[in-house]
Amino acid sequence: MKQFLSLILLCCTLGIAQNPTYNQFDSYLETLDESNKFMGSVAISQNNGLLHKKSVGDSYRSESNNQKINSQSKFRIGSITKTFTATMIFQLIEEGKISLGTYLSEFFPQIPNASKITIDHLLTHSSGLFNLTNANQFGDWVYKPTTKKEMISRMLLFDVDFQPGEKNEYSNTNYLLLGYIIEALDGRTYGQSLEKRIVKKLKLTNTLYGSKINNKNNECVSFVFSGNDWEQAGETHMSLPGGAGAIISTAEELTIFMDGLFNHELINESSLKAMTTYNELGYCKGIFRIVFQEQEIYVHDGGIDGFQSLLAYFPQNKASIALTSNALNYDKRGIVMNAFKATMGLTFDIPKFTEITLTETEVKQYEGVYESETLPYDLIFKADGIILTGAPEGDNLKALLAISKDEFTFDKIGVHLKFDLTANTLIFTHGDNPSVLFTKKL
Repeated sequence: MKQFLSLILLCCTLGIAQNPTYNQFDSYLETLDESNKFMGSVAISQNNGLLHKKSVGDSYRSESNNQKINSQSKFRIGSITKTFTATMIFQLIEEGKISLGTYLSEFFPQIPNASKITIDHLLTHSSGLFNLTNANQFGDWVYKPTTKKEMISRMLLFDVDFQPGEKNEYSNTNYLLLGYIIEALDGRTYGQSLEKRIVKKLKLTNTLYGSKINNKNNECVSFVFSGNDWEQAGETHMSLPGGAGAIISTAEELTIFMDGLFNHELINESSLKAMTTYNELGYCKGIFRIVFQEQEIYVHDGGIDGFQSLLAYFPQNKASIALTSNALNYDKRGIVMNAFKATMGLTFDIPKFTEITLTETEVKQYEGVYESETLPYDLIFKADGIILTGAPEGDNLKALLAISKDEFTFDKIGVHLKFDLTANTLIFTHGDNPSVLFTKKL
């Protein structure tokens, strides 16, 4: 999320173009699919109307059958679920059943600091509760059925990270609890509340609480890239993520949800204002707010198993864009960036995914530590046989792709590196950010 907040479209202040370049965008997505970079769907809407949608890749693969993704294919959307959860909480506030100042102790007094943690703290990730998905045991939990009682008992295993309201720190635990609170106040399951409070109101047909994936119901399985091809990912048991990440939907229906939210079809103007109230870090309640060139953008992204998703709303243009993916080996922010460029009638380069093989001796030439005058971190590169690895200092080294002499990429986050071995420099480019010159420390 933080990376997405720091890298947004340079064209955001423009209005929607009269001549969008959707043919080029479609070719771009097809190229990503053919190059094992992306499978999924993208949808763009404005003024409550769909402008464009495009799907590429397979929703399911077997030895005898590859099933293609279409516009109605359903994806797990991960943490975009949190925006749905926050919306339902505000509906409950409007009904007088709860308030932003209600304490967690009214529902779960056994949780650490429950008498100090409010609904507001949970919504803004400022409760200080430990993020359960960071637990060492999480890998043992994720594929097995669980209960609310078991999840609460797991929360009790960990001390708080900080006191309520001290700071904002993203924690799935907050939205697990908010999902349970919705169930307690509604007297029904989270999925039933979702159906009544959002799905029926917006007349959605492909948005629901997830269960075991059924490809015969046009539900996508997810994949991870093995280095040569896509391999099917593990499948989180959907009793675990709850209000933090258990919804499945389509790209198109996500834009309908976002349009409905900002057009007061789900909550009133006062609630939306409270939901989108932000602090200096851009934390709202169930969504994040950024400003780029004087334009507001509200965003949330998600990831679960091999699924990735991103949902954004542009109030000035009343436009939404949604990306849902079941296989991603590329920078989803870059895909969103080009979707907006296409919508605004701007052209962009379609990448060419070439790869060359270097010798161990050639790779060792790029080893070293590089510094810049403008960025507060060094870049570190080490040879691993015929592969160059690299990362900012303090991060784990990642395998880089050699695309030509002295050029490397790391497509997952849109990084391009151009070395000059004679000058002992490199040019570092991240997405559409300005390029930065780094010099090797000798």
